[in-house]
Amino acid sequence: MRLLPAFALTLATLSAPAFAAERTVTFDVPGMYCASCPYIVQSAMQSVEGVLSVQTDLDTRTALVVFDDAIVTPEAIAAASAAAGYEAVLAESGS
Repeated sequence: MRLLPAFALTLATLSAPAFAAERTVTFDVPGMYCASCPYIVQSAMQSVEGVLSVQTDLDTRTALVVFDDAIVTPEAIAAASAAAGYEAVLAESGS
């Protein structure tokens, strides 16, 4: 019977949520000028492990990125965009 509490504790530990959080940030990508630019930026950013989604907007020259902050940093996402030829700068938050 002592094995059951140990198993329950192990199971609870494995199923406990990590301290990671899903974050959303906006990047300014001033180099996006043509119709294909947003697709290139989106592809580069989405290729980074931990990035959950990317929405690019040619009109505002921005990229809205949702990512797991336990896996990746905004700096790494920006570096992936820069490696594809498009500098990405974290946009200032409104608050």
